[in-house]
Amino acid sequence: MGAFDLSIGGFLLGLSFDLYLYGFVFNQYLTYKTTKFNDRLLLRATVATLFVIDTSQVAVELYTVWYFLVENYINPSVLTYVFWMLPLCGVTTAISALIVETFLINRLYRLTKRFWLYIVLIVAAAVASVFGAVAGILSGVIKDVNKLTLVIPLEIVWLATVAGVDIVITVSLSRALWRRKTGYPGSDTIINRCIRASVQSGLFSSVFALASLAGFVFWTNTHVNLIFGFPSGRIYSNSLLYTLVSRKEHAEIANKTIEIRRTGSFSLPHSPEINPIHIQRETVTDGKVVDNAVKPSLDRYIVFPPPTIGEPSQPASSC
Repeated sequence: MGAFDLSIGGFLLGLSFDLYLYGFVFNQYLTYKTTKFNDRLLLRATVATLFVIDTSQVAVELYTVWYFLVENYINPSVLTYVFWMLPLCGVTTAISALIVETFLINRLYRLTKRFWLYIVLIVAAAVASVFGAVAGILSGVIKDVNKLTLVIPLEIVWLATVAGVDIVITVSLSRALWRRKTGYPGSDTIINRCIRASVQSGLFSSVFALASLAGFVFWTNTHVNLIFGFPSGRIYSNSLLYTLVSRKEHAEIANKTIEIRRTGSFSLPHSPEINPIHIQRETVTDGKVVDNAVKPSLDRYIVFPPPTIGEPSQPASSC
């Protein structure tokens, strides 16, 4: 193993992964911006805040590459103290986690109406964010890499609490959405998508938090923790943006279902192996047999009652 594998190597891996995820997140920002959602000002401000945080953090990370690999290319002693960028990234990640977790907790409360769970999760998320910000600031004050063991207790409380909150939110949301299934394919498809998105986002954010914690605890004097620490903010942003952007697709699915119910007709894909099926019903009226064609019931294919869904400018309230 080289002399800089766990220092510069960990930093470069974390930065590369973070830039890769930022590309996806930036595309979601553009999609949200160009799609006409009638969201409240507070929600639009939340998205704008996350965009500023994500873009600023990635820009600072890129400058740090220049600082380590260009300005101090022949000065490895810079690795013995904490560069100001690292505390800043810790603080911004804690803020991003708090913003997204608050959004998800509010959504969970609207689904479950459990006020006690809402209070517990909000307090836990706020406490975790405070510990994360304090840990980042303290590491910048200490500066000496060899003394960063003083920050380990704060890091443990921060990242362990964040992971716990994410897991509880994921399980509670999935359970609440599962109970809202109606048996109709249209609505159940949307609910399944919401459940899958909740599980994926909660799983990734928890894994990244715990992996970052392990890197900091077991390799304190290195940058191994940055492999998972840098991208954590983008993982949280993706969780919120996917929830918002996917409403357009959910509205299209629901509108197609309503259109089937409105027109009373649908078509099957053409196949030479499928023969037409004719259904007839015989009705006896005054001793006479009258043949009546039977129209297939479409109720089982309908989201009922139909949700209030219009064009993308008036999206449905989905997951």
